[in-house]
Amino acid sequence: MAMAGKILYWRGCMSRLKMKGIADSTEALLGLLGANYDTLGGGEGCCGSVLLRTGQQDAARSIAILNTEKISSLGYSDVVTSCPGCFKTMSSEYPIIIGRAPFNVTHISQFLYRRRAEMAGHLHPIRARVVYHDPCHLGRHMGVYEEPRALIRMVPDVELVEFKYNRSKALCCGAGGGVRSAFPEIAVEVARMITGAPLKATGASIIVTSCPFCNFNLKEAGGVDVIDLPEFLLRSWRGSE
Repeated sequence: MAMAGKILYWRGCMSRLKMKGIADSTEALLGLLGANYDTLGGGEGCCGSVLLRTGQQDAARSIAILNTEKISSLGYSDVVTSCPGCFKTMSSEYPIIIGRAPFNVTHISQFLYRRRAEMAGHLHPIRARVVYHDPCHLGRHMGVYEEPRALIRMVPDVELVEFKYNRSKALCCGAGGGVRSAFPEIAVEVARMITGAPLKATGASIIVTSCPFCNFNLKEAGGVDVIDLPEFLLRSWRGSE
């Protein structure tokens, strides 16, 4: 059984397998904050989000049951994840498709926001104009808009600006709903609808987002420094612009 009070950091497939810097940065931040956490290591599987988005309900239900039984059997009552897709799936869709989710699920931006007082005083300046990209699952679907912005503003010398279309009206990065897997060329073209004129209008040199899928796809579009929120905060903490 897991130790009382210990959280499970659920890295998510994209952070675990492809965008490993996001998971590494998140774990480094958790360590700096003294968070009592575990991961499932090689025992972590998929949350089932992409299966749900692509209509594979039975397969998604099987995965939801497997994950729920595994996490519960280990005694975890709190799960933190870097992936908005995992966050939405485990917290709001597991209760629908299997009737329960016997643990709390929090996105890393929410967790870090709750621990922001412990970060204050540790963050070094980053002299840059930054724009925040709202991931669909985190923003429109789960209503998390302000926590990432508040954390970005904590970094000294950062100028946070906004896309013309932001929060509930933010443009999709193009990677969600299985599009990146099935139609990668369309996904990149959609991303360029953000990294083109909309980005230029902000004058920002960095896009910060809170989703490994958005991070990957916006980088594929090219032409701008894209960084995930934990990576950005860790860069500031370590004083490396």
